[in-house]
Amino acid sequence: MARENRTTSPSRPAHLQTPATYWMLVAGFTICRSGCVVVPFLSLYLVRQQHFSAADAAQVSAAFGAGWAVGPAIAGWLADRIGRRLTLLATLGAVTATYLTLPALHALAALTAAAFAVGLLFDAPRPAVLALVADLVPEESRGRAYARLYWASNIGAGVAGGVGTVLADSHITALFYVAATSNLTFAVTVLICKIGQGPRPTAQQRRDISDASGYRSLLRDGPFLAMTGLTLLYLCSYQQVLFGLPVAMTHDGLKPSAYGIISLINAIGVVAFQPLLQPWIDRRAPLVVCAAGSIALGLGMGGNLCSRQSLVGYGLAAVVWTLGEVLFFSSVMTVVERLAPADARGRYAGIWASTMGISALIAPLVSSAALDTGGPELMWTTSFGLGVLAAAGLLALKRHVDNATTEAKPAERNLATTRA
Repeated sequence: MARENRTTSPSRPAHLQTPATYWMLVAGFTICRSGCVVVPFLSLYLVRQQHFSAADAAQVSAAFGAGWAVGPAIAGWLADRIGRRLTLLATLGAVTATYLTLPALHALAALTAAAFAVGLLFDAPRPAVLALVADLVPEESRGRAYARLYWASNIGAGVAGGVGTVLADSHITALFYVAATSNLTFAVTVLICKIGQGPRPTAQQRRDISDASGYRSLLRDGPFLAMTGLTLLYLCSYQQVLFGLPVAMTHDGLKPSAYGIISLINAIGVVAFQPLLQPWIDRRAPLVVCAAGSIALGLGMGGNLCSRQSLVGYGLAAVVWTLGEVLFFSSVMTVVERLAPADARGRYAGIWASTMGISALIAPLVSSAALDTGGPELMWTTSFGLGVLAAAGLLALKRHVDNATTEAKPAERNLATTRA
């Protein structure tokens, strides 16, 4: 009940009160995200550099997606079991070694296994990072702290896109070394700045975390499971930016460079919108902000229906769905953090983060089925429906949580306030 009370209260407008370690964490994670240059170009590397067929490249990409679907959940368990610091160092070191190994692999089976390992590890630092934000930052500042982390990581992702575009044509193998260097730099930052250094879990705490009842408790947490499911619904619409949009734009006769322009509009929009919207976000309950983001995403995806054969139209639609992206991702981790018990932040963040990998497996199936059945019109209509459905679910979840809080006994509400 305590977590439900905390989930519904809007973030209080306040100056961001954070220790220096938080900013070093943000800087390190941004550098890490700026090295995510392998993932978007992996298929291109396999086809152009290794001369595999498109079907072979799809097999390797599917292995990557499978790893991504389970990696964050494992890393979240580790973050609670052995501590944030050791989890960061272990995952960053392992993915660095994997990136350095990949260029030497040529057999399809070896590349498939390596792609699974990359999927397992490349996003594995995220649960520990998200849990560390809650560990380091006072509660009244966490909403803004998560928003700043999201904003900075998107700058890193924009840098990754630029570096990848420059190197992909003539030096594509160099992408693996860029990725390895960025992860190694984050690991060195963790070491030098003593990020996550603190008391390790006690033997009893480790036994509690190892006990399956810990996960049984999580899997009985209705509000958290609902939030995770609604995030997956949102992401299945949002991932069409990666899987459906390039196909639809090609179908409309637009050049590949047009998709690059849309990606640039998205990157600029995220950097511009987030600081502008933060005061509005601070005054609203996080679930309401997430619902507004889902509606905006759905409208932007639906706007692609009116953008046929027009780069300007696609660009305007991109502004709308980028607004939805900023609203949702600026607030969703505040919801997850408030739902998570303090001793299970890593596991909650890990299970939630796994929705990104799962959606990367589901979204291509949704787009291909829609395109085969009804063309781009059905794909964008489906994406619009998913966004609106997610928004309706988020608002229903807020009402459920509000009602549960209202019906709580006064003593329980007092306890909730104390624990909050």
